[in-house]
Amino acid sequence: MHRPILMAGAGGMLGTALQMVAPERGFLMLAPDEATFDITSPEAVEAAIGAFALAHPDGAVLNSAAYTNVDKAEDESERAYCVNQYGAALLAETAAAHGLAFVHISTDFVFDGAKSGAYTELDEPNPLSVYGASKLAGEYAVAAAHPRALIVRTAWSFGPGAPNFPVKILELAATRSTLQVVSDEVGSPTYLIDLAGALFGLVDADATGTFHVAGSGWCSRDELARETLRLAGREDVAVEPVLSAAFPSQAERPHNSMLDCSKAAALGIVMPNWHDGLARFIGSLS
Repeated sequence: MHRPILMAGAGGMLGTALQMVAPERGFLMLAPDEATFDITSPEAVEAAIGAFALAHPDGAVLNSAAYTNVDKAEDESERAYCVNQYGAALLAETAAAHGLAFVHISTDFVFDGAKSGAYTELDEPNPLSVYGASKLAGEYAVAAAHPRALIVRTAWSFGPGAPNFPVKILELAATRSTLQVVSDEVGSPTYLIDLAGALFGLVDADATGTFHVAGSGWCSRDELARETLRLAGREDVAVEPVLSAAFPSQAERPHNSMLDCSKAAALGIVMPNWHDGLARFIGSLS
């Protein structure tokens, strides 16, 4: 039997994917709306988790809620930390108090991107932005509140339910014949439908600790843009590679977001290649 799951962050992109995949995988998933299940409210968290624990004492709480506006976080650091650190800790602490398993989603932005190869779970985090620092603080807070928590870092996510890089590329292609896209950022694009399946697999494996889970392989941003256009039949739109310095932003981003996912693979959790995930996503848009 699968563990029943109570999810925070139902309205987000990953939350949407998890709700789509749960029935296919035979998981019972409760996904209260974010106004009801406010992870920064002790009363709301206790009410939701307490009721869930009574009905499903063998269940798990999964936190896909996050403050994710990377640039805006530079000006709203208090809000970013409130959600990404305090809210995550509150969920983990309450889940632990009720004897429930806990799953927390984190990000490649905990790293500075200076490494030449893919990051493993043992590499030292060094975030460059408020967003990355708040997510790392959340990881530490979760691990302290729930020693058997499962923390999953992912990267370059795309999927149903919210704006994302491939969708933005296609929107720009509708009005331009040439797109300038950065070539000095490399990562592991991740289709959230695939990530959702991997998360259910890790829950079934009773995995604990920190894992990296992202699409297999890696590419640069401009390569991802080109493949997006090709799959959408828009090869008439040219992609011009430029350095990230051409697009100054409030928050600094890691140039290397490649994640080594061999630890998850050792448990049989292997993600499809990013090309495959992207093809299925683009196909779902038509």
